[in-house]
Amino acid sequence: MSNAAEERCFHCGGPLPWAARRTLKVGGVPHAVCCGGCEAAATLILSQGLGRYYEFRESPGPMAAGGTHDWTVFDREASLRRYTHERTDGEREASLQIEGLHCAACAWLIESSLRRLAGIGDIQVNPSAARAALRFDPRRVSFGAVLAAIQALGFVPLPLAFAGGATADFNAERRTALKRLAVAGFGMMQVMTYATSLYAGAMDGIAPDLEQLLRFVSLIVTTPVVLYAAQPFFVGAWRSLRARTPGMDVPVALSIGGAYLWSVVATLRGGAAVYFDSAVMFTFFLLLGRYVEMSLRHRSGLQHDALARLLPESVLRLRGATIERVIADELRAGDWVRVLPGERVPADGTIASGTTEIDESLLTGESLPRPRAVGDTVLAGTLNLTGPIEVMLERVGQSSTLAAVARLLERAQGSRPRVADLADRFAVWFVSAVLLLAAGAGLYWLHVDAARAFPTVLAVLVVTCPCALSLATPAALAAATSALAREGLLVTRTRAIEHLARADCLVLDKTGTLTRGEPRLEAWTVLDPRRSAERCLAIAAALESHSGHPLARAFAHLEPAAQASDVACVPGRGVEATVAGVRYRIGRLEYVLAACAGAPAREAASGAEEHTSVVLGDPTGVLAVFHLTDALRADARAALERLRSLGLVPQIASGDRAGAVAAIARALGHLPQRSDLSAADKLALVQALQAGGHRVVMVGDGVNDAPVLAAADVSVAIGSGTDLAKVSADVVLLGDGLTPLVAAVLISRRTLHVIRQNLIWAALYNATAVPLAAGGYLEPWMAAIGMSASSLFVVLNAMRLLRGAAPRSARLEHTAPAGAHV
Repeated sequence: MSNAAEERCFHCGGPLPWAARRTLKVGGVPHAVCCGGCEAAATLILSQGLGRYYEFRESPGPMAAGGTHDWTVFDREASLRRYTHERTDGEREASLQIEGLHCAACAWLIESSLRRLAGIGDIQVNPSAARAALRFDPRRVSFGAVLAAIQALGFVPLPLAFAGGATADFNAERRTALKRLAVAGFGMMQVMTYATSLYAGAMDGIAPDLEQLLRFVSLIVTTPVVLYAAQPFFVGAWRSLRARTPGMDVPVALSIGGAYLWSVVATLRGGAAVYFDSAVMFTFFLLLGRYVEMSLRHRSGLQHDALARLLPESVLRLRGATIERVIADELRAGDWVRVLPGERVPADGTIASGTTEIDESLLTGESLPRPRAVGDTVLAGTLNLTGPIEVMLERVGQSSTLAAVARLLERAQGSRPRVADLADRFAVWFVSAVLLLAAGAGLYWLHVDAARAFPTVLAVLVVTCPCALSLATPAALAAATSALAREGLLVTRTRAIEHLARADCLVLDKTGTLTRGEPRLEAWTVLDPRRSAERCLAIAAALESHSGHPLARAFAHLEPAAQASDVACVPGRGVEATVAGVRYRIGRLEYVLAACAGAPAREAASGAEEHTSVVLGDPTGVLAVFHLTDALRADARAALERLRSLGLVPQIASGDRAGAVAAIARALGHLPQRSDLSAADKLALVQALQAGGHRVVMVGDGVNDAPVLAAADVSVAIGSGTDLAKVSADVVLLGDGLTPLVAAVLISRRTLHVIRQNLIWAALYNATAVPLAAGGYLEPWMAAIGMSASSLFVVLNAMRLLRGAAPRSARLEHTAPAGAHV
């Protein structure tokens, strides 16, 4: 190891205090570390067999956190409620900001080390955002132990509450970008002024002393532009070369650095030409294009913080006759709160007193306020408009609908579609080809005209920079995600945009999807003379209180008979539980009959075949049949007709009775329909369609839809559906209607069209400009303008998706042919 290396800590890269020098051996070679913390962190890394981290890291590791942090405070119940979300399987999810995270190697180190801990379900680290998504089992490992394990590696984990911090991060990034852009812009204006004088002097003559003065002044102005404003390009180039995957920053760094160094040497030694103008112009225009792309990305990412700001800072909590104002974090399920007009609802709950109108526009996309009265559900973040209400809270903090939407947004920001990966892989090969082309052009001109060799190489590097190619996909996807959010669609995986544009088959669930998902108990038939109707209704309410199926909502207003125990839910079939010592089943007829020992009144029970019905039974037989009604969504037929006109063939796949499904199919224009389907049957149907070459969009909202949603090419969940369905879906419809699906198809197709336009433009630009640059017909400053204009065109073309999405979908609502078929 060299002396220079010995002067820095092996782990963190900091200066070595020679008075307290420590060493550790890596592969038998001693290395110096600055303190006990770095020694402990490095020893832990090496002891776990993760020494490859030191080979691939892009910068020195983080300085070990000093002191002994008491991470056990995060194991308290209040902290777990604030910083984690409990899943249905008992595991918890958390988001972490990790200080000291520099690169992909740091992310790999954290992931590899934590996955060795018992109880870690999953850990995904995003090195660009310094964020980690964690899933762990608190029964096997505590939250504090996980945080301590990250600190032991030398990083500082900061658990993120739902309030989020993207705004602060975005503002800091924007400020830094603006400062670099300002420095580059000022430098470009000044240097171009001097360059104009130099070009005029080259044609008409200029005094040597004045020429040298202009060169020195250009050098002074260009230096901060190159060393500060262009710093991200040099850092990115070094990282990509270290990772042996040359990215677009490599030709950029070579162009700027080469032009600057050549010009410095020419200035000091009196060379023939300088290229300060090309260096600053290239830097400015490239930073401008990246700033526009960054703004577009932030515009999409800030949706998370916009949701966080929907929560009120304080709320009136009712404790008997006492009213106290508390912060939202102090609320618990079961609390009663008073929400005054103009205030936002702090958590999901049910109105216990008062009537009002609620504005849900920022959460669901519905612009009109909705009347709400006693017994109606209100969601966290919605705005109370007209009257005071008292709300009994049911889901608070991380369990609220608002928090669930925020988690879906977090997931969306970390996903990448296949087209983006293909573009990135192509960019790597493209950069390699550019470097070879520049080298070949340089060798040619060295033999033909040595004076033209460097400017030609510089022009080739600049003009072929694949910035437009790399910006083509992410800029369009960011714009499309924001445009879809305007239409009331939350994209949780950006791959859905690509697949939705190519889909040709639409499979829809019935209950809660084509219908409003607000079933009402219309009538009932008691089949066991020993049971009263009141007793059967109470038992049904006790069992259905444990179900997430939309039909269970029809029993929510009833008083349960007693607490149900030993509950077992069978998705798509029903619920089984014990009430007052008797085992009951409620759900589909076949499911209930399977547990009946005696001969039930099958004929009476099956008389409900033409209706949506739920059957209650015990081991002696069927006790009662409940007949339910559920209104069709007002826009369902019009939306499906418009989707059919766009080339998507709709069909219904439902677990409901054949008669009930057939009635809905007739109301929607005699759609193809399948009934009595289990979750496995729906999954088999979608897989069969895919095997036949179809690209399938599945729309559902129930627990039994989760497997098929996960298997479909594009999965769409209704926002009022179960959390499991929304977690499995690629897109969530936040409103109550199906019309936004039309906008989703249109915007997705326009997005792919814009991406293709961008890629074709980038290819045509390079096909035209490269021969001119290699032939010596383009000066470096001309190449800088051409490349920058190409990048700006790509970004501005993507922004068209923001301007045209909403009006176009609105126009379609009025112009789609009523009877259009494929």
